[in-house]
Amino acid sequence: MGSAVSYLLHIANIRTSRVIDLPPIFPTKQNRLFRKAIGTLDEVVMRIIHERRREEQALPATGGARTRAALETRGDLLSMLMEAKDAETGQSMDDQQLRDEAMTIFLAGHETTAMAMTFTMLCLARSPPVLRELREELAQTLNGRSPTLEDLPKLRFNKMVVQEAMRLYPPAWVITRSVNEADQIGGYDIPAGSLVFISPYVTHRHPRYWDDPEGFDPRRFEREPAKGAYYPFGAGPRQCIGSAFAMMEAELVLATLAQRVRLELAPGAPVELDPSITLRPKNGLLMTVR
Repeated sequence: MGSAVSYLLHIANIRTSRVIDLPPIFPTKQNRLFRKAIGTLDEVVMRIIHERRREEQALPATGGARTRAALETRGDLLSMLMEAKDAETGQSMDDQQLRDEAMTIFLAGHETTAMAMTFTMLCLARSPPVLRELREELAQTLNGRSPTLEDLPKLRFNKMVVQEAMRLYPPAWVITRSVNEADQIGGYDIPAGSLVFISPYVTHRHPRYWDDPEGFDPRRFEREPAKGAYYPFGAGPRQCIGSAFAMMEAELVLATLAQRVRLELAPGAPVELDPSITLRPKNGLLMTVR
C-alpha cells in the first residue's frame, strides 16, 4: 500500500499542474499505473469492509445480542462509520460510501502523521539539546513505560516539539480554497470561481511573525502564536477534521520513540524537500537508529 500511496501523491501533483489532463479512462501508461494504484488501495479497504459485513451476517438471528454488542463496541473507526445513520433518512452507508470515508481517513491520517514524525526526527537529530530536554521530561513523567492518553497533558515539551517541527515542515504545506464570490486581497482582484493557494510553509517561516524563523525552538510555543501565523491543519470552518486525532497520535508516537531510540542523520546524507500533495523528504531520510 505504501508504494501505491507514494505513486498517487506523485501523480496527483503532476496532474493538478497540467493545462490539459486526460481522464483516467484514457489508456495511457500513466493512467494505467494510476488505476492500478487505486485498485491496490480499493482491494485492501473493500476486503476489510466485506469481512466486517460477513461477521455481521454470520450472527444468529436470535440469541446473538451479546455477540452483536461486541461487534458494535469494537471502538474502531469502521465500526463507527457502519453504525452511523443519516439524520433525515435513517439509512446507513453503503459499501461505496464506507470505502470513500475509510480511504479519506487512511490517506489523510497515515501520510501526514508519518511525514510529521519523519521531520520531527530530523529536527531532533540536528538539535541534541532539545532531544536531551525532551528525554528528561519523558523520564520524569513515564519512567520508561509506554505513554497513554492520560499522560499527554503532562508532556508539555513533547507537544511543543511536535508543534515546532510542524511549523518548519508542515505536512500540508499548501492549502487550496475556492472563491465563492469576487473579492480583493492585497490590492489584487480575485474573481469568483478562482482557486487561492495558501502556504503554511511560507507563513510559518515569515520573519514578520517569528523570531529566528529558520531555527528549531520548541519553547516558542510556550506562548500562543499570532493569529493566522500558525495553521498546520488549516483554519476556519474547513480546518482538518482530524486535527485533534493527528496531534494525539503524533504526541504518543514521539513519546514512545524518543525515550527508547535516538535517530542520527547519516553523515553526508542529503536532505531535500519534495513538495508533493504533502511535504516529503525527496528519496527519504537516511538515518542511523541507536
